[in-house]
Formats: sequence, C-alpha cells, structure tokens
Amino acid sequence: MEQQDELEIETRLRAALQARSELVTHSTLRPGIPPNEHTAGVRARRESWWSWRRMWVPVTVAAALAGGVFVGAQLPSGSGSATTASPGSGGTSSAPTNGSTTPMQNASVGGTPQSLGTLSLTVTAGWQFTSTSKTSGCVTLSGHPAPAAANTAAALPCGVDALYLKTDATANSWPLSTAAKDTGWWPATVSSTSDIVCPTATSGSSTDMVKDSTLLRSSDKYELAAQPGQATAATAEYHEWAVTCDTGPGVQPMLWKLNAAPGAAAPTTFAVATVVSANPQYDSALLGMVGSLHQTS
Repeated sequence: MEQQDELEIETRLRAALQARSELVTHSTLRPGIPPNEHTAGVRARRESWWSWRRMWVPVTVAAALAGGVFVGAQLPSGSGSATTASPGSGGTSSAPTNGSTTPMQNASVGGTPQSLGTLSLTVTAGWQFTSTSKTSGCVTLSGHPAPAAANTAAALPCGVDALYLKTDATANSWPLSTAAKDTGWWPATVSSTSDIVCPTATSGSSTDMVKDSTLLRSSDKYELAAQPGQATAATAEYHEWAVTCDTGPGVQPMLWKLNAAPGAAAPTTFAVATVVSANPQYDSALLGMVGSLHQTS
C-alpha cells in the first residue's frame, strides 16, 4: 500500500474516532425535531448539522473505512415513537391533538370509590370528597379547606382546581342554563366579562378582573371510562371555555352533563360536573376523576 493511501486512511480513521468520542443517544437530540429530519441530512443550521453528525457516528466510521462510501445505519430502537404529555403535566395544552374532545378522559384512576346519590366516581389519592348537600359535593386537594356548603350564587361553588358535582341540575338553572354563553361557566349573571373577578385573584382583590371569556368548544359525546358490566362507555355533553385575566394567569373552565344511557327515557334532571382549571399540574387527576363518573342506577 502506498504511503499516500495509508495517510488518507489514517486521517479518516482519526476523524471517525473523534466523532465517536462525541457519540450521543437519540434522547439527547433537540426535542421537537423528528428523527427523520436528522437522518435526511437537514443542515440548515450549525446545531442541526452537529446533531446529525452525532446521530450517524457509526456511518462516519463505515464511510472512513470504505473510502468515503455512505453505507447507512440503523436508528435507535423506539426512535419512531412519540410521547405526548398530558394536560396535567404542566405546559401541555388541554386541547387534544388526536380529535378527541379532551385528553385523559379515559385514564384509569386508582383511588377511593365515592357516591353522591346515584352518581359514583373514584377519588384519586391525595384528593378529598366533601358532600355539601344531598345533591351536590366537591372534590378538592387533601389538606385544603373543604367547602362548608354549596354556594353558586356569586362564586365558584368549589373554587379553582376542584371538581364540583351536582346530581339534580335542570336545564333552567346554572350551570346548564348558561352553557352556551361565553360567560356561562360563572355562576352569577353578569352584563360583561369585566364584572367577573378573576378566579385566581387574591381574596378580596378588585383589580384583577376577567379580561376575556370565550366558549372554546363543545361536544355531545365526550366519552367517559367504560365501567365493568357496561356494553358501551357512558358519554357526556361537554363545554369548555378559555378565560384570560387583567393580571396573572387565566383559567380553563369545563362542564360535563352526563347523557342518559342509550334507549333510556330522557331525564328531567341531570348529573353534572364542573372544573375551573388554574394550575395544569392538577388536570390529569381532575380529568381522570371525571372519566370515572357513572350513574349507579
């Protein structure tokens, strides 16, 4: 072998070994960029080119030994899968990406069974159920003061980041009577959104008001978790709002009205659940408990 060929091979091997020392796994690639963009050789920016080079270190070694011929490589196992964060993980939006009404409604819930009249649910560990009347109740974080009584006249009956339940709601009373309005999530009648104190405002504050409230989306068939012995999963009518405030974060109110079982007579009263989400870290637990709602008779 001539000296020139030996020098060329040595140079390529040195470059390959240097690249191999920078080897990283696919998990350290920049989040949000699919693997195929790297394997396709996208080099629009310097950092993308470096990520691509690290990804294909085995190719670099093979190319050096083969005199620069590109021979291909195998992606790390599982590189084609994607993980979607839940609305409760903090930062992901509650809006779905797969066409379902909202994520996590079918999540299995481990906790304590509770009943309010004929309405049953599973209360997740770390949360507490409080009956505020024969037909209403609240599920709040353990350690938080439990509501003494259901008061829907001028404030949220269970506060924010809590689940409000009512078994005898009528079409002419809140929350169903205002479900189609932009401010329908708020119990009191108001002439404009600026009349509503932001739910996350400090108690007694009169400076942090709701800036905008919009009915974001609705569905007639929000699917709840299937229960043992049920042929089909129960469904609910669903409404969701987007609310912003003058200062501080906004909130995401949600309303569910449980639908009657297929073939059953239309009821005159309805089981409903409401949530006003302020902190997304609680969304997973709250939506999981909503998913466990079902009528026992």
